[in-house]
Amino acid sequence: PRSITLNRIFERILNDDLASFVYDASLAGCNYKVSCVPSGYRISVRGYSEKLPFLLDALYSRMLSLTDELRAPDVSNTGLASKFEKAKQNLLRQTKNNAFNPPYDIASYNSRLILEENVWTLEDYMREMEEDTSLAEKAPLTMEECADAAETCLTGRVKAEALCMGNIDKKGAQQVREAIETHFLKDEPPLLYTEAPKFRAMKLPTREEASAIFGEEAGKRKIPLIQQDIVTSEAEENNAVEVILQCGCEHTLGYEGVALLQLIMHMGYNSAFNMLRTKEQLGYIVHAVSRKCAGGGWALSITVQSSVATPSQLEARVEAWIETFRQELEEMEPEAIAAEASAVAAQLLERDTKLAQEVGNQWTEILTTEGKAPSLRMPSFDRLEKIADALMLVPNEGDSAAESANGSQRKTASQLKTRLLQLFDKHFPADAAERRSMVSRVYSRRDRSEYDANIDAPGVLSNYEEIADLKQYLSTHPMARYR
Repeated sequence: PRSITLNRIFERILNDDLASFVYDASLAGCNYKVSCVPSGYRISVRGYSEKLPFLLDALYSRMLSLTDELRAPDVSNTGLASKFEKAKQNLLRQTKNNAFNPPYDIASYNSRLILEENVWTLEDYMREMEEDTSLAEKAPLTMEECADAAETCLTGRVKAEALCMGNIDKKGAQQVREAIETHFLKDEPPLLYTEAPKFRAMKLPTREEASAIFGEEAGKRKIPLIQQDIVTSEAEENNAVEVILQCGCEHTLGYEGVALLQLIMHMGYNSAFNMLRTKEQLGYIVHAVSRKCAGGGWALSITVQSSVATPSQLEARVEAWIETFRQELEEMEPEAIAAEASAVAAQLLERDTKLAQEVGNQWTEILTTEGKAPSLRMPSFDRLEKIADALMLVPNEGDSAAESANGSQRKTASQLKTRLLQLFDKHFPADAAERRSMVSRVYSRRDRSEYDANIDAPGVLSNYEEIADLKQYLSTHPMARYR
């Protein structure tokens, strides 16, 4: 957490400085963005193609010269000292304010602490920045350390990837490559695959596995793993839950499995809203969506925020909806499910209307290969097309089954319904042997008594230390991509 905190401070100082440094470029129609993420720095520029290599060169040069200025003995005379302190305080304030997010946001964040293998908590970051802690007294954040951390990330053992799109030609792309090599890759050998950060998704325990970890009492619950938290604000009246039902990862699901999950969620979103929001009036925020975790894990996520029910009551209503939704799917005609599948496929195949959308989608596919072995680094730029193709059906029940782009036989409407129910029954019902589930509960101060009563109960996690202990028992999903 210390390294990324220092680099986020550097990011703020840099963007503050660049506002005037490249002001002329913005007048000429060229724009930029520099951001710090857990795996490194991301730099994007857009505008007239013939000018972008020069803008990149100016950005790179300023990023490196700024590290030297932060180390200068007379740095206080340049105004960087005040910028450093301002950036640190702004980052600390922003981090603290996360505790005042809506309960459903906090529930989603707490779920991530369990679903992803390597995560740092907000408390870890605040501990580095707050001045009244023992860590701050022993090792305060300094400008020199900030410069060293940024320089290590920018010019040490690094791995660089670039995407050039639009009307930029081959010569312009080569200039971008040369600028990257000149500024960042000239002094050190590239980062090895074994040194690159890895992102893996944790497997939640089944009820049987939870019984072995926590005891039989936890295994008797429909959802054996409970993570609970309480809101910071006294004025917050809402409770929230997020129920997570894992269904595998990209490698185990394949294109067909992911396509079926998208179809389930397409129909489930309206069903959950109709039952939990419209009929039962639990709260304004109700949604059922598919959730993808770092490392390629996939899950069904049902979130409800309410001021009229406690988290345990909301959890019970979500379980009731899952049973109702299963019955709705069973009663649907195959042709109706086929029509929903066609709608999902059409959404997946919608063309991007803006260059920024196209760049974002292509870059996302590149990012999903981070941390993978060299043989698995080729991005699936046609991923959406293959997922949509898995939902393409044989027009008529009696027609011969054509082969899809994924190499499998196209299904009839009846076969699609059968596969849909098989996937649902394997992962989502409360009595499914392979169901891997958890619930993230966030309590209002008004319902603190229920929160306090559950502390130290089997399978109930109330702090990050307990989450870290649990992860020692859990395995991870494969990082390999689609079969």
